[in-house]
Amino acid sequence: MRRLRRFYQVFFLALFIVAFALTAQGLLKGYPVTVFLDSSALNAVGTLLSAHNIAYTMWIGLLVLALTPFLGRFFCGWICPLGTLFHLASRLLRPRKVAERIRQNLRSPAQVCKYLLLIALLLSAAFGFMQVGLFDPIALLTRTATALVSPGMRAGWLLIALFTVLLLLNAWRPRFWCRYICPLGALLGTVARLVPGGVVRDKEKCTDCGLCNRDCIGACSPDSCTRMTECFVCWNCIEDCPEKALSWQWMPEAEQLDRETGVSRRAFFGAAAGGAATAIALRTQAIEGYPERIRPPGALAEPDFLDRCLKCGECMKVCPTGVLRPALAEAGVSGLWTPVMDMERGYCEYNCVLCAQVCPSGAIERLTIAEKIGLETGEPVKTGTAFIDRSRCLPWSFGRNCLVCEEVCPVSPKAIYKESVQMEIDGKMVELYRPRVDPERCIGCGLCQHECPVNDLAAIRITAAGESRAAGGSFFLR
Repeated sequence: MRRLRRFYQVFFLALFIVAFALTAQGLLKGYPVTVFLDSSALNAVGTLLSAHNIAYTMWIGLLVLALTPFLGRFFCGWICPLGTLFHLASRLLRPRKVAERIRQNLRSPAQVCKYLLLIALLLSAAFGFMQVGLFDPIALLTRTATALVSPGMRAGWLLIALFTVLLLLNAWRPRFWCRYICPLGALLGTVARLVPGGVVRDKEKCTDCGLCNRDCIGACSPDSCTRMTECFVCWNCIEDCPEKALSWQWMPEAEQLDRETGVSRRAFFGAAAGGAATAIALRTQAIEGYPERIRPPGALAEPDFLDRCLKCGECMKVCPTGVLRPALAEAGVSGLWTPVMDMERGYCEYNCVLCAQVCPSGAIERLTIAEKIGLETGEPVKTGTAFIDRSRCLPWSFGRNCLVCEEVCPVSPKAIYKESVQMEIDGKMVELYRPRVDPERCIGCGLCQHECPVNDLAAIRITAAGESRAAGGSFFLR
């Protein structure tokens, strides 16, 4: 079983890397590149509480949750790519002495922390403050991997530093994240209480040597009474026991397994109150007055978008021009690390809808290129509108001809047109062409701002004014 588990761990980690590489290169071609994000039960439950419906692909996460009462925390022990990386780090950093390894794997009361975090996150989501994506293990791994392959990613160094710390903490406690922090593990552990079986100790054979704890990655106390909420069904303890005193049994006597999470009633209500209070205090959904908050095409209306976005970074990773970056302050506290467009870094490619294709939660609708540019309806998707800063524009302020913005405008008819004026410059009458913006035609792609030759601050800039964004609909989004 140990060899079989290792095979599956390596297989799913390799599958995650392949899916990540395909997404980073924009080679989607219908591949299920978001399957790991879709398989997170935490993302599915959090989105359901916050938005009251989920993307149709998230049924995978609900399926994992439904299987957990029968198979235990199999996702944590056999599938989760982040768990596999931390498992590998734990193995490389573990002490040589067996006694020290046994001590590291003894259950700690602090393992209850992840359950309290889960309660706070789910209560916050129910109150409209959706932050489960910041703590979801798959989203965390995706964001960090994106920061590694995108050196210019805003605050990417912070993600890499945090992930490095989490890796090093495995030297102190194996799979530190999984034991003490992971809210997905807490959710699956809570449901795993219903498993009609578990690792049971034969007291007559047991010599209390403690070797079953040597490689217990979940610190679930197989040496006394296995705590099923913490068990990763890795089978290490069964194979490590020299006396063969441990075995998996179905329907054992109640006292042979511990099915408690360790969360007291006081701690439960404290975490719930903290989650609700945090949501009420910090739920700052920036709907108006944020011109720098320009969302990708297909993004839902701001309240619905914030209720769904997992902050996973998939859209930023797949963007071919690099225009998408994580928001810090420009979208409010609720919008931390959600995608916004930065036209100084890139622009929204006219014939591209990759970000819409990889969004796992439906925060960005699945647009086709025809829908985006308005071939079918005659109304293209607008992410904003361009405004000319006449104090910086070369023809308007300096008497020099420049029509770069008009030349690069991708829409037809062009949203930027020129007007001819006669001006006296240095005693001579010259003809100047000044750019103007037709707000009805402008789609806010940002190509004009990105290509503007004025250094420092472009003379033509995009704001979110005039954006066209629609709210979500049925239980399952397409």
